[in-house]
Amino acid sequence: MNFIAIDLETANNKRSSICTFGIAIVENGKIMNTERFFINLKLDYYDSFNTRLHGIADRHTYSQKTFKQQWIDYKKYFHNQTIVAHNASFDCSVLRYILDYSKMGFPDFDYHCTYRLTQETLELDNYKLSDVASHFKIKLKHHDAESDAKASALVALKLCEKFKANSLEELSTSLGFKIGKIGSKTKSYRPFSKR
Repeated sequence: MNFIAIDLETANNKRSSICTFGIAIVENGKIMNTERFFINLKLDYYDSFNTRLHGIADRHTYSQKTFKQQWIDYKKYFHNQTIVAHNASFDCSVLRYILDYSKMGFPDFDYHCTYRLTQETLELDNYKLSDVASHFKIKLKHHDAESDAKASALVALKLCEKFKANSLEELSTSLGFKIGKIGSKTKSYRPFSKR
C-alpha cells in the first residue's frame, strides 16, 4: 500500500496563505519518511489566532522560498499520487487556492479523507485529528504539519488494517465513498464524498 499523507497550515484565514507543509510517505504499508517545509508568505501576514494554533510566525518563514519557488520540489508529492489528509477538503482547497494565486497548473491526484472515514467507522464524541489519534494511541503534536501528516498516515493504515483493505481505494469504496480527484487538464475538482 503506497500513498502520501499531507497537512497544510495557513498563516491567516485566506486559503492561499500556506506557511508550512507536512508530508508522510507510505510505501508497502510503512511510513518511510516524514518532512516539514516552511514557506515564505512574501507580502502576506500572520494572524495571531493562526500563530497561536500552530506556533509559526514570520521569523520561521521570512528566509524561506515562496511556494511558487518551491513547487518544483513539492509537485512530486502530489502528481499521479494517492493522497490522504485529515479534513482533506481543507488541505485540497488550500492547495488549489495557492496554485491559482501563483498562476500555476494543478497536479493530477486522487485523495482520501481520514476525517470522513473515521466519522463513518468510529463512535467518538469528536473526529478532530487529536481525538482520533488519541483513540488509536498515536503520538501527536497537533497543528505541527509533519506530526499531523504522520498521524493521518497512521490513522489511514489503522483503518485499512481494521477493515482488511489492501488499499485506500478499496477501503473508501467499500465504505461507500467516491474518491476525491484533482485534475490538471481542466483544473477539475471532485470532492471526496458519499456516493
